[in-house]
Amino acid sequence: MNKRFYCIIFFILILSAKNSYSQWEPSWNLGASIGGVSGINESVQQTLGFQFSINTLWLNGIAPHWSAELGIGSGTISSPNLGGYSQYSTHIVPIDLKVKFAPLDNPDWQPYLYAGFGLLGYSVNSSPQNVSSVANLSGTTTFLPIGIGLYHPIDKKWSIDIAVGDHPTFSDDLNPVHDGRNDGLWGFTIGITYTFGTSSSSEAVDEFDFGPRGTTRILATVTFDSASAKLKSDSEPILGQILSTLNNHSDFEVELRSYVDNSFDFYTSMALTQDRVETIKVWLVSRGISASRISTQAYGPHNPLVPNTTPENKKKNERIEIVRMK
Repeated sequence: MNKRFYCIIFFILILSAKNSYSQWEPSWNLGASIGGVSGINESVQQTLGFQFSINTLWLNGIAPHWSAELGIGSGTISSPNLGGYSQYSTHIVPIDLKVKFAPLDNPDWQPYLYAGFGLLGYSVNSSPQNVSSVANLSGTTTFLPIGIGLYHPIDKKWSIDIAVGDHPTFSDDLNPVHDGRNDGLWGFTIGITYTFGTSSSSEAVDEFDFGPRGTTRILATVTFDSASAKLKSDSEPILGQILSTLNNHSDFEVELRSYVDNSFDFYTSMALTQDRVETIKVWLVSRGISASRISTQAYGPHNPLVPNTTPENKKKNERIEIVRMK
């Protein structure tokens, strides 16, 4: 793939992330990872070298499915080949900013795509026999990280992150035998991440009264923008109580149910109610509740509490319910 393609992908991700920002709070994470890295583009046989990296991850609660990561690493790319493009060993220090997109609604195993932009410091430790006379044996270049990964929360604080990707550069000096093509590298890492804080208030929150198993509660103060799945800010107090209770009672499992009145056609109603319960689920899961403890049901215009004959009745029928399942 050429660099124009990587640039297009990167800027699409950046613009999409920017346009996705909504009402969510951010959480900050610090991670460390180890893995392997290999140079690409030139030598016939490459050596898989060791790499280590430290990452600061900002999980954008204000942007569901999106996060940004700032990372710094260290590694070595090399080749044992003699002749041709010869034998070399180059130490690299990548510093990059990546945008991650996880398309699923925070399941226990969360696949993601990433793309970004970075600076790569390099130093050729072992020069090849046929090193190019104009090659710079140390310096910096830009590169474009792009790849896939898998994220798995272990508990509220700790998670595992596995990633593999391609990192083309804008230099032909990493292997300092010039062949008219810029060098690059691919790598994989497995790491562990610790969530050490959020911007949320640390004040104590009252618990929500779920009642005994099987009890259904109407969340009258959980509201959305008109014909939208965007939560209004006045929904957060009751959601905070539900979050507190689920944190304090790890055996509780719940089902979220969403309804609307008869103002929309059937397919629009079903899609809207599904989006709304998934929005609430993401709100809870992004704050540490396991996705396996929350099920969702979209009922659209079904099961109205009262006839849809007046604006007041329609308002009653457009509701969110929560049921304690366990």
